[in-house]
Amino acid sequence: MKQILKNSLLVSAAFLGLGSLGLGGYVAKAATTTTTTPTASTTPATASATLTPGTITIKSAPSISFGTVDSSADDTSYASLKFSNGLQIANPGEPTGWTVSLSDTPFTDGTTGGATLKGASLALDDSDATPVKADDTDNVSTAPKFTSSATISSAPVTILDAAAGEGVGSFTTSYNGGDATLKVPAGNIGGSYTSQLSWTLTNAPS
Repeated sequence: MKQILKNSLLVSAAFLGLGSLGLGGYVAKAATTTTTTPTASTTPATASATLTPGTITIKSAPSISFGTVDSSADDTSYASLKFSNGLQIANPGEPTGWTVSLSDTPFTDGTTGGATLKGASLALDDSDATPVKADDTDNVSTAPKFTSSATISSAPVTILDAAAGEGVGSFTTSYNGGDATLKVPAGNIGGSYTSQLSWTLTNAPS
């Protein structure tokens, strides 16, 4: 009995000894990693562009038609029937500003030996809330100022006025059918009368 107990204690001690070591007698250690952050490097550079201003031009100017109407024994005002198109100005980058003025000549009949409409008067009255619009919706320039009501004569009257740095790009002034009036005093004879309209562009603000 004593011998058997002694062997049992030795066996237990042997198992305890193995239990205190790792497999093969080595203890495993966790692996470690090192992360290196790259250093940013910036090289200065530029982007450049030179925009050369072009020439401001009138791309289109309207004619006005009053059609065929009855002559009258009394003072009469005739409303226009239509404008041929709008007044369109193109400014490709010129910063000086600009103006457009309008004048006319006497209404003259080319079929009756040059008779004129004595005392006749042409007037514009554009009732559109926004008569002047940039042709490109993303235009960043200030639109030119518009004279909506004007009596036209041989003395030029300003219709559009762009201050320096404004009115850059393409702008169109629209007119509706009845936006012009021709006043004719009593005492004029019938005929086919025409007035020459002069839309004048000046490359400077008024």
